[in-house]
Amino acid sequence: MAKLYVFGIGGTGSRVLKSLTMLLASGVKLQNGFDTVVPLIIDPDAANGDLNRTADILTKYQNIYNAVGENNQMFGTKILTLKQLVDENLPNVSDHFKFGMTNTGQKFGDYIYYNGLDKENKALVDLLFSPENLEADMTVGFKGNPNIGSVVLNRFAESAEYKEFTNSFNPGDAIFIISSIFGGTGASGFPLLLKNLRVNNPAIVNSSEISTSTIGAITYLPYFKVSTTDKEGQAIDSSTFYSKSKAALSYYQHAIFDKEESLDAFYYLGDYSNNNMPYAEGKSEQKNNAHFLELAGALSIIDFTKDFQSFGNGQNTTIKEFGIEAHEGNKLKLEHLGQWSKNQISLPLSKMVLLYKFFKKSQDVLFKSKGGFNKGENGVSKQFYNQDFYTVYFKKFMEYFNEWMNEMDNNDVSFAPYHDNQEHDTLLDFIKGKEVSRGGPFGINNKSTANKIITSADKIIKEQTYDDETEASRFLKVFDVVLTEHVKNILN
Repeated sequence: MAKLYVFGIGGTGSRVLKSLTMLLASGVKLQNGFDTVVPLIIDPDAANGDLNRTADILTKYQNIYNAVGENNQMFGTKILTLKQLVDENLPNVSDHFKFGMTNTGQKFGDYIYYNGLDKENKALVDLLFSPENLEADMTVGFKGNPNIGSVVLNRFAESAEYKEFTNSFNPGDAIFIISSIFGGTGASGFPLLLKNLRVNNPAIVNSSEISTSTIGAITYLPYFKVSTTDKEGQAIDSSTFYSKSKAALSYYQHAIFDKEESLDAFYYLGDYSNNNMPYAEGKSEQKNNAHFLELAGALSIIDFTKDFQSFGNGQNTTIKEFGIEAHEGNKLKLEHLGQWSKNQISLPLSKMVLLYKFFKKSQDVLFKSKGGFNKGENGVSKQFYNQDFYTVYFKKFMEYFNEWMNEMDNNDVSFAPYHDNQEHDTLLDFIKGKEVSRGGPFGINNKSTANKIITSADKIIKEQTYDDETEASRFLKVFDVVLTEHVKNILN
């Protein structure tokens, strides 16, 4: 079995990792023997809202996985931090998915010791960097300045995390890099990270295996804008996104694609959109709404593992783009996706949506049910819903999931495949384009009632299939089987 190291650079990297975590939680699987994901978030803005939300989601996923075990569809893929992977007693390696960045909590001019340079070197620096660059506070990242990021990020191979990454790498493992091309951190971090990975340095453990490993990447062309403000000296300007993208693409051509064995697979994503994000230079204020293209980016990681064995072998970089089927309006549904994408996410994502809706709309009915699911040692006790597994980890993760889905429905081009107006008696009528009969007068022959889920759960408990499981594992396995049955019937 193999590990997939996923480097998420900058805010876009964090948001795509969030989408990947949601897919893995719903039951989407890596392919070709990859059973473990090791997320590594590279962002000098340690207080970034996107980064910290993603880190919390990953941690809650881990707690759920650890409680229910690996033999599951939902929450069934192992996610590890470097510290968990190599040695939990290492004091200098983070245990929260964040890649350590040193000396970034200062102005760029201080970082390069500008005031200590002689006259000639100051003149050279002045040619390369503006006064605004030198005064830029890197506590909140590089604020759309890849020229700054390229200097700072060139040192991340010296960090403790990078050394432990190389120590833990085994033959057969692979690497995937997420970045944007129109900002500062991602545009500069991606080529520098790739350069370090491809250098075979005998002084670095496993450097030979890493330098010849299969590496894929996705880069985001502009897919949103930032709102303008009345503040003087706004550091991030959407009008520069396309010029920065063109410059970066030109550099990538000769620095990456013209070199043999530099990159095995490269995915492009972008969208000409009027979608505006609130202006924020960083810290907790930078917490963008989730976007469908980040879900598509997570799917590119699944695709990378699917085609893993066809990459490399001294051939040129395989370049892929993502597209959707023709549609009207700006509301994407499952039917608008290509066939492979539909096959990957229709069932798992729909199950996860229905699971959230069930506990939002039908939990009281479940508690009043007299079936076996709520009774005896072989069911799930009501006390279970007051324990940490449910209240601290599972419930909060599902709230994050619902937030993610809602945010994707709040964009210029949105992903909105599910109805949001169900109650208990109409819960199964939730997939747009796959309507389920809500019954005639007085609910006669109502095929959409959530009572069907409760009845199915009671039946499984009666069959004693999961008697030997822990309560948390039994809870998840029963609902996984039940929801799979009902969602398949709806989709078919």
